[in-house]
Amino acid sequence: MPKLREIDVNYSQVRELVGQLEFKKKMTLIREIIREKEYKNSFYKYTESLLKKYEIPTMKEDELDTFLHQKN
Repeated sequence: MPKLREIDVNYSQVRELVGQLEFKKKMTLIREIIREKEYKNSFYKYTESLLKKYEIPTMKEDELDTFLHQKN
């Protein structure tokens, strides 16, 4: 299944494949997709709240890496 990321799959192909699933499996797939999206949104909200709480300024990747690895 991981090889699917390397293949160009369009919406109608995905829709056709999902349409072949039993109802219960369709619902499971939908729940998994929603859970993944909710996790991603929650993670971003959490990290944004940490930025505000600890007043972490906007930094480039190398600056942030140095900042996060400082021993206080």
